Amino acid sequence: MGFIEKKTLKFVVCLFWSVFFYTSHAQTNIYDIIFKKDTIGILKVSKNIIDNKISFNYHLDVQVKLLVNIHLKYDLKAVYNQEQLIYANVDNTVNDKQHHSSDIQWKDPYYLINSKNKKYHKIEDKITYSGVKLFFEEPSTVKKVFSEHSAQYGELARIGENYYELTLHNGKKNQYLYKKGILVKANINNSFIQFQLLLRD
Repeated sequence: MGFIEKKTLKFVVCLFWSVFFYTSHAQTNIYDIIFKKDTIGILKVSKNIIDNKISFNYHLDVQVKLLVNIHLKYDLKAVYNQEQLIYANVDNTVNDKQHHSSDIQWKDPYYLINSKNKKYHKIEDKITYSGVKLFFEEPSTVKKVFSEHSAQYGELARIGENYYELTLHNGKKNQYLYKKGILVKANINNSFIQFQLLLRD
């Protein structure tokens, strides 16, 4: 075997072992956004697992006419390490103007939270379940859910089989229905309109 063949074989073996030990898994869910029986937009949520880190991406795009035409975009990114939230960023625009922005960073032993037009503040309790997880992990044993948007907790209660209600810090309530651990339907009441999410087949 020549030098080139040996070098090629060594590269293939190294590549094989690097792939074997580098575990990755990706999942994407797409939801139709329903308002008064009309589809007014889509929500795309993805989950990517690489070794001990889990990253979530959430993109909502809605166009609806109320008294005026409204184009709402909402983007969220969250990163977990060994089941603990270590970073989250939210960017929300209405008619292409920034409506809300915030970011959360784990600084050990606290989170540093920065929200638009608000002073930095801290949270010391470790966050293990935030809102974006609701799309991929049925909260069968979860009692409270952290909002990446408001940086506050909501109370979660089971109200039926695979059916849950989240009471937000402002008193508004959302409902979530699951099938095989995945969110298939939700009633969202904490936005400027009340709408429904339906998972696409």
